Amino acid sequence: MAVHGTTKLLIVFCLAAASIPLVGQRPSSEKNLETDTVSRGPATPLNRQASVLDIIKVKGSIGKVDLEKRSVTVVPHGKKAGGEVELTFPQPRGREQIKVSKKAAKRLGKKDIELEELKPGASVRLQYYPSLQQVMELIVDQPAG
Repeated sequence: MAVHGTTKLLIVFCLAAASIPLVGQRPSSEKNLETDTVSRGPATPLNRQASVLDIIKVKGSIGKVDLEKRSVTVVPHGKKAGGEVELTFPQPRGREQIKVSKKAAKRLGKKDIELEELKPGASVRLQYYPSLQQVMELIVDQPAG
C-alpha cells in the first residue's frame, strides 16, 4: 500500500502533537529543582481538610434560638447525630430565609417564617457549611408545640 506525501506529513504531525503537553498542563514527570525530586503529578492527600464549599445535610430538631447572635442550635437525628451544632445565618438581620414544608405550611398558613417565630423543639431539615458554621437552607418540617 502506497502512502502519499500528504498522508505521511499528517501522520508525523499527529505523532509530534501527541508528545507535546497542552498549554498549562504538566508533563507526567517533572523534576523539582528545590527538592531535587521527581513529581509524578498532583497527589490527593488522604486527610483532606474540609473545603469552604462542602455542605452537610442533616435532619434534627431546634435546641435553642439565639436572637441576639442570630443563630440556632440544632440537635441532629439519625446517623449524623453527634451532638449539638450552633449555626449562624449568612443573611443580614431580618432576612434569614427559613422555609416551611408543605405539611407544616398548611398548619401555619405560610411558606416562610422569620427567626423570631422559630421555636425550640421544631423538627427541621437543613444544609450547612461546616467550615463556616453557617446555614445554607433551613426547612421546618414540623413546628414546635
